[in-house]
Amino acid sequence: MDNAIKENIVNENVAVESTMTANRLTEAQIDAIVKGKSVEEVQMAKGDGKAFAKYGLLSLIFTIVYTICLYRNRMSITYPIFMAITMGLIALVRKSDNLPFLRDRKGKLGMNLFYVVSLMLLAISKCMFTSHSLQNLSGLAIFLLFMSFIMQLYVDTTGWDIAGWIGGIFFTIVRPIEYLPWPFKDFAAWVKDKGSETSKEKKSAFMAVGLGIVIAIPLLAVVISLLISADAVFSRVLERAFSEIHLPDNIWDIVGVAFTLFYGFVCAYIIPNSLSKKKLSVSPAKQGNNNPLIAITFTILLGIVYLFFCLIQVLFLFTDSMKLPTGYTYAEYAHEGFYQLLAVCIINVGLVLICSRAFAKNKLLNIILSVIGACTYIMIASSAMRMVLYIGVYQLTFLRLFVLWFLCVLSLWLAFLIVSLYKSNFPVFKAAMVTITVAYLVFAFANPDYQIAKYDLAHTDSSVSEYESVAEYITDHLSPDAALALTGDKKLLKDLENEVRYTYPKENYEGIRKFNISYARAKALFEEN
Repeated sequence: MDNAIKENIVNENVAVESTMTANRLTEAQIDAIVKGKSVEEVQMAKGDGKAFAKYGLLSLIFTIVYTICLYRNRMSITYPIFMAITMGLIALVRKSDNLPFLRDRKGKLGMNLFYVVSLMLLAISKCMFTSHSLQNLSGLAIFLLFMSFIMQLYVDTTGWDIAGWIGGIFFTIVRPIEYLPWPFKDFAAWVKDKGSETSKEKKSAFMAVGLGIVIAIPLLAVVISLLISADAVFSRVLERAFSEIHLPDNIWDIVGVAFTLFYGFVCAYIIPNSLSKKKLSVSPAKQGNNNPLIAITFTILLGIVYLFFCLIQVLFLFTDSMKLPTGYTYAEYAHEGFYQLLAVCIINVGLVLICSRAFAKNKLLNIILSVIGACTYIMIASSAMRMVLYIGVYQLTFLRLFVLWFLCVLSLWLAFLIVSLYKSNFPVFKAAMVTITVAYLVFAFANPDYQIAKYDLAHTDSSVSEYESVAEYITDHLSPDAALALTGDKKLLKDLENEVRYTYPKENYEGIRKFNISYARAKALFEEN
C-alpha cells in the first residue's frame, strides 16, 4: 500500500514538473515538438520576430543609403561612401551575431581583410573614371566580390574549388527569390511580439492616436485648401515653406526609387539571415572516382592535335621559318585566328579543371593534362602575338587592351590548376580570385582610356586605321578619361570636348551627389584649352 502511495506521489510530481516545463517552452518550440520539426523550421514558417529585430533596422538603413547613393548614379563620389557604410553595417550585423568581421573562422585576418580593402578600392575607382566599359567591368567585379565576401563570412569554405565557389555564389544570389516572404512574416511576428509586451492602456492610446490621424488627413486637406483661397499671404508662406521639396518629375523615377527601396531591403534582409540559418548545400571538392582511362583516351587524342598545332605556331610565329598563305596579310592572319584560339584556351582550362575533379587520380592523366597545359601556354603566346600584330596595324582599343590583360590572367589561372594536379590541397580558387582581383585593380587604376590614347598618338600613323583616323577613334569612342593624353593637341582636345558634351551630359557628373573626379579633371582641361 505504501508503495502505491509513493508511486502516485512520484507521478504527480512528474506531471507538475512536465507542466512547468511546458509553460517555459515557447510557442515555436511546442509546435516543433508536435510537428516533429526543428525550432528553426517552425520559426521560418511562422515568422521570426527576433530575426526582424536584429536585421530589420540595419536592412532599412542599408536600402536607404543604397538608394540615395546609387540610384541612377553609379560612377560618383557616393559609391565609396556607400561601400564604407555597407561595411560598417555588416560589422554591426556580425557583432549582433557574436561573430568576427575581419577575422575568419580560424581567427586569421587574411581573406576577410583582403575582401574589405579590395571592395573599397573598387568603389573608389568607380568615382575616378568615366569610361563606360571600365564602369561595367568594375560593377561586375564589385558584385561578384561582394557576394563572395558575404558567403565567406557565413559559410565554411574549406576544401572548396572553383566549381564550389561558383555554385556558392550562384545560390547566394538566387536565395532571395526562394525566401521572399521572410521579411514580411518576420515583421508580422515582430509586431505580434511587441503587441504582447504592450499594456492594454498603451494599445488603446496608439489606436486612438492612429484613428485621430486618419480622421485629420481629409479634414486638413479641406481646411488648408479653403484657407489658401481665403488669404494670399498665407498661400505665399506655404509656397515658400515647401518650395525646396522636389519630387521626381518623371513618374518612372518614383516607381524606380520605390522598387530600389523594396529589392534593396529584401536582399539586405534575406541574404545574411538565410546564410546564418540555412547552410549552403555545396560540398567540398573531392577527388572523382570515375575511370581515368576515359579521360586518358580523349586527352591523348586532343594532346596529339595540340602538339601538331603548337609545332606550326613555333615554326611560323616565333621563328618566321614558314610563309603566310597566298592572299593573307599579317593583320588579317592575326585577327582571323585570335578569337578561335582564345576559345580553345578557355576550353583547355576548363578541361584541366573538370578532369582533375571528375576522374580518379592517375599519374599518366596528370602528365597528359600538364602537356595540354603547356600547349595551352603556346596558344596563349600565339594569341597574344597575333593581337600585338593586329594592334601594330590598326592601333589599340579598349577591347584589345582588355584581351591582352585577360590572356595574362588566364595564364596565371592555368598555372594554379597545373599545380593543383600535383598538390591536391592547393587553394586554387582563392589563389585565382586574389590574382584576378589584384590584376583588375591594376588594370582599372592604370586608366585604360588614357593609356590607349597615349599609345595610339605615339605609335600609330593617323592615316592607317579601321576608323577614318586615330583622332576619330579617340574623340568618338574614348571617354573624358583620355583628356590628359591630349594636353599637347588643342584641336584634338577641343574635338573631344564637343563630343563629351553630347555623350556625357554634365548633369550626370556634376553636383554633390554625382561628382566624378575624371569628369571634373577633363572639364578643367577643356576650360584651360
